Amino acid sequence: MIGYGAFCDYFFTQKRYLDLAEKKQWVLAQDGGDYDYAVLGSSRAYGAFDMNMLDSLTGMSGINLASNGSGFKDNLLVLNLFLQNNTIDKLFLQVDLGSLNSKESFSNEFHAFTFLPYWEDSIVQKVLRNDIPALDNRLTSLIPQWRYFYFNKYFSPKEVLRRAELSDSQTDLYTEVKGGMQSTSIKNQKLNSEFQLYPQPHKVDSLDLSYLSEILSLSNSKNIQTTLFVAPRYQSDHKYLQSVMQQFPYPIVFPLEFDESDQNLFQDQGHLNEYGRFFYSNEFYKKILD
Repeated sequence: MIGYGAFCDYFFTQKRYLDLAEKKQWVLAQDGGDYDYAVLGSSRAYGAFDMNMLDSLTGMSGINLASNGSGFKDNLLVLNLFLQNNTIDKLFLQVDLGSLNSKESFSNEFHAFTFLPYWEDSIVQKVLRNDIPALDNRLTSLIPQWRYFYFNKYFSPKEVLRRAELSDSQTDLYTEVKGGMQSTSIKNQKLNSEFQLYPQPHKVDSLDLSYLSEILSLSNSKNIQTTLFVAPRYQSDHKYLQSVMQQFPYPIVFPLEFDESDQNLFQDQGHLNEYGRFFYSNEFYKKILD
């Protein structure tokens, strides 16, 4: 067990064996980047911007670190590990009521297995111990390698072979679009005629608030200028979120001038389509210039 675990410690942190089709692992594979800004958040931040367009508008060079289903725990660990090998000057951090009540909003609000190989990092270990009681015990302190057997589905010999084969044939889906969504021609954009609407949670989980605070503390410790933003959501009322966010002394961009009643700008209730990204990238650019 110790021997296989030690092998996993090495193998699953090697950049050539990361699965670049998985967004978080693509982010962890980045090395030596020096960016003017980074976008961080859930799928709503991942799909909020046309990154190449935003670069062109701002005259800056950015990267989108956001990924599907990511709450603030994911965001904290992704940012922490990314900053060990890369630098950014500005952080655009997405906040919404889903991320502030992640257990009710996401089917899986924390992708712990992604970070398991980085156990020796103090921030990673703290979050994993807090989130997974089975890892917060004396056995883990004595034989930390046993954690791979807790998540054996993701670290099996079969997965090792799959990753080894991937390393010679992977297609990079994200570099060309700076970590954002793949672009399609706007003239060929398929518009949704209707989609299901879900109510937003109107309460905040104190644990999510604490992880948001840790992200802000981490960015402060690196002298990163942080701006919070709220990605557009179809037919949203942001009044409750505005009241919640008053406790954080950071600039925050609400999509108040974006037409959240225009269904043609959305892929579904919470995510912009190509049209929406085009218009929101323009609006966001104007807001951050103010």
